[in-house]
Amino acid sequence: MLPYILFGASIGAFVGYLIPPGGLFWFVIGAVSGFSVNYYLKYK
Repeated sequence: MLPYILFGASIGAFVGYLIPPGGLFWFVIGAVSGFSVNYYLKYK
């Protein structure tokens, strides 16, 4: 689970560097997305 969250958070931080509203917002969105992908793949 941790690799998915870290990968999503790193993508979110990169996107947040380029697109407003900022890095922290996209970092959190990426981490939640990574968790969601892991959860989905676990129960698929």
